[in-house]
Amino acid sequence: ADVSALIPTSSDGLMKCVDGRPSDHSAMDGPKALGGVYSIATNRGVTDIEGLKKICEEVKKCGSVPSCHGDEHAHPAPMGCGFFKLWSQSKLEGIPAPKFDSEEGQKAILEAGGVYECLAGSHEEKVVYINFVEGTTLAPNGDDQAFVVDAWLAGKYDLDVPKYLVAAASTVEQLGGPLKAKLIVPN
Repeated sequence: ADVSALIPTSSDGLMKCVDGRPSDHSAMDGPKALGGVYSIATNRGVTDIEGLKKICEEVKKCGSVPSCHGDEHAHPAPMGCGFFKLWSQSKLEGIPAPKFDSEEGQKAILEAGGVYECLAGSHEEKVVYINFVEGTTLAPNGDDQAFVVDAWLAGKYDLDVPKYLVAAASTVEQLGGPLKAKLIVPN
């Protein structure tokens, strides 16, 4: 895959969802993970608010801004994250559902110093980028949407890599996303 669009991640960047829609937040140079911080929770089996807040603290210590998102279509708005919706409805195989709803999750992330972003428009992602180049990401482009999975995060947060990538594939498939993936690997 063309790596010219890769940008270095920064400590001001949101650890945000892989969703490719335009955001109301400007810090797009953070790593992209399923549902933002929810990806770490699901991978580790964390289902409670206290555990979610601890993950937010860990993300801040590791140099990113914890986040979650919603959109302008969902009611309540934080249910606009397809990954959270699948998780909360027990539709991710082998991953227990959270014991909190989308609004409680949003509140906990905000209380822990994180950010809530609202995404605009509809899904028009054409491809899923799976990025293995540590410390880099792709910024969302509303005119050329793509799902961006920064797979290198699995190593940084000691996640179960197959579980992480299977959850990503399952999420995109269940949400009717593109069935085309491009791997970005170090040179």
